[in-house]
Amino acid sequence: MADFGLEPFLLKLLIILVSGSMLAIHYLLFREYIRQEKMQRKRLRDLEKIVQIEIKRSSTLLHTNLSLAELKSKTQEKLDLIKLQLEALRAQQKK
Repeated sequence: MADFGLEPFLLKLLIILVSGSMLAIHYLLFREYIRQEKMQRKRLRDLEKIVQIEIKRSSTLLHTNLSLAELKSKTQEKLDLIKLQLEALRAQQKK
């Protein structure tokens, strides 16, 4: 039969090994969680930078479009004025 004096020692050793393994697993999981958390924060900061760049680009594009619309309006007014002047000149030449 088995030696009963050795059995408590083996049981204690098994408990220590299982406990040590559990601690190691928890440590590794916690370390991985911290690493993933840091990566997620970096991704969020990068995404915020991209959003800010896009906001600035959109704002610049909006200002450019407004400037072009204003320029188009002024140009159209000048063209209308030129057309009226041409019509007036033609009307004077016919008289």
